[in-house]
Amino acid sequence: MKIRNILNGLTALVVAGSILLISDLENRKSSSEDEHKSGQSTGLYAQKGRTYKIGLTYFAPDPTLDAALVGLWNGMKQLGFVKDSNLVVLAQHANGEISNLQSVHLNMDNEDIEMILVTSTPGISAAVSTVTKHPMVFSMTYTPLEAGAGKSNTDHLPNITGVGSFPPVEKTIDFIQDVFPKTKRIGTLYNSSEINSVKVVEVARKYLEKNGITLIENTVVNSSEVFQAASALCMKNIDVMWVSGDNTALQSMSGIAKVCMENKIPLILNDVDYVKMGALAAVGIGWYATGLHTAPFVARVLNGDSPAEIPIENFVEEQIVVNPEIAEKLKVTIPQKYLEAIKKGPVISDAATMAAVTTKKQLNLCLIHYIDSPNSENVEKGIRDELKEQKMVEERDFTMKVFNAQGDNATLNSICESVAGNKWDLIFASSTPTIQLLAKKVKGTPIVFSNVGDPIRAGLGESFRKHLPNLTGISTMSDFTGLVNMVIESLPGLKTIGTVFTPGEVNSVAYKDELEKAAAKRGLKLVAISANSSTEVADAAQSLANRGIQAFTQISDNLTASSASSIIKAAYDAKIPYFGFISEQIKSGAVAVLARDYYYAGRDAGVMAIKIFNGKAPDDIPFEYVSKTSYMVNREAMHYFGIKIPAKYIDQSSKNE
Repeated sequence: MKIRNILNGLTALVVAGSILLISDLENRKSSSEDEHKSGQSTGLYAQKGRTYKIGLTYFAPDPTLDAALVGLWNGMKQLGFVKDSNLVVLAQHANGEISNLQSVHLNMDNEDIEMILVTSTPGISAAVSTVTKHPMVFSMTYTPLEAGAGKSNTDHLPNITGVGSFPPVEKTIDFIQDVFPKTKRIGTLYNSSEINSVKVVEVARKYLEKNGITLIENTVVNSSEVFQAASALCMKNIDVMWVSGDNTALQSMSGIAKVCMENKIPLILNDVDYVKMGALAAVGIGWYATGLHTAPFVARVLNGDSPAEIPIENFVEEQIVVNPEIAEKLKVTIPQKYLEAIKKGPVISDAATMAAVTTKKQLNLCLIHYIDSPNSENVEKGIRDELKEQKMVEERDFTMKVFNAQGDNATLNSICESVAGNKWDLIFASSTPTIQLLAKKVKGTPIVFSNVGDPIRAGLGESFRKHLPNLTGISTMSDFTGLVNMVIESLPGLKTIGTVFTPGEVNSVAYKDELEKAAAKRGLKLVAISANSSTEVADAAQSLANRGIQAFTQISDNLTASSASSIIKAAYDAKIPYFGFISEQIKSGAVAVLARDYYYAGRDAGVMAIKIFNGKAPDDIPFEYVSKTSYMVNREAMHYFGIKIPAKYIDQSSKNE
């Protein structure tokens, strides 16, 4: 680390078949390999010794995205780009809210990356109006031109290109008529702000009129309105519910399927990966193949080709997917011609099948973060690694949908409302604000929390053993006495320390109070200044520096953890040493930290989840403190501030390196 850098500082069982409409990737790959072997650079292959870095933006986690990305990473690997090796991917999503997409792309455009991979039609709309510094490639989108990518496939914006995949709308309607010949009224719902949905519905409306069928439409603004909109449609005497690839609707697909099943109305989709959630069938796009087809576009741009020189393509591998369990429940017979088409369809790769098929034992999990921060990232990694350690394979044994409120309380409330309205086998909660909301809204589903400082003060129970019946979890309460002792031993004559806290976070107030108690026991005065936004954090840090503190002893809460760089910068500007409770802050310039290990907090939460999967009730599992705590020392920062950390802490730090 260089000091000047501090200063400047991502089923029901189904029967699947595919009808290949357009596919020339393998031919192009073979041709490119021949040219490559002959010494002519094609612009497709990764250069030896070079590491590439891209940004990935997406609407929200969902099965279609998973399938497309499996295809993309496999395609990139064929060209020598290996994810998490010579291909580094920085990912961010909008939590299923269109209003968040512009800020997502603005943030990504300010990152040190080589290009941005944009997914979804709303994502393209936001990207073309926001991104100015990086070239872009898009995928997993119906209508890129309508989203603003250009006038035609060859006349498009100079900084963007990619692969569009318009769904087989007319064939979907033909399928509905073949299966349900008496159909007169088809219901559909979509977000009218999604140009992709507007275009698809427009095409469907015209085709249905020719066939004497009425389309009953209902529009929504966000995912919280989807369940009610679906219920209203079912009350309008529709024969079939059809939902195309509307991003907002897909976020609540399980709710739509539930309403349709209760009203015995068949649900038909254009996204095959959602059939397992309770739809009868889908006539749609094989997103794995779309991802695979996108790989050469990404490779060319990474190797220096301008997007302006690469025409946009429309690519569709059409699939018919039928859910036999739902067909049996609805007593529906699928015409023989579709069964034959399914049987004769080309074999889908194992990776694609894994993304589309679930077994009866598959668990439906979700994880909710309050904000992007090193703590939340480590918790998620720990959970995933523990499940993997327990031989649980994602997409075979479980699916896990991840939500992130990006620090916005209204968004968090909306996410928790949506989660409460769906069926899960278990919910993971990262952060105190998240578990507090879930505790109020979710009563029957098991919940395991992590990254929560004081679960008792958060209202989750009377004690670690006597708590709310459907939840348990891991406390990451910091070791305030340990840090105070280390700071006193490192700074002789110390009298005043300072921290920034967030009044709106109960964990932050608890941490501030506990730090104040620990400081008072050693004769220190704590100066604490409140902040409610990232801008206020920077101002509060500067104010602390001006209040005569001799050390920053920064507590760990959601807001200050995500804005720690501004506090550390204020510390360096004022030449006041910074001590903290988050291990990643060592890399950012902290002199020393005494960190609860948030990765192990995730691992510990995973262990609790396994106990629940094996039949133990959350009520019988006491809360626990995280199993690992570490001292870490930054020798370069220590020399910069001219202080000496006692050898015993340095020795412990060396053991953790």
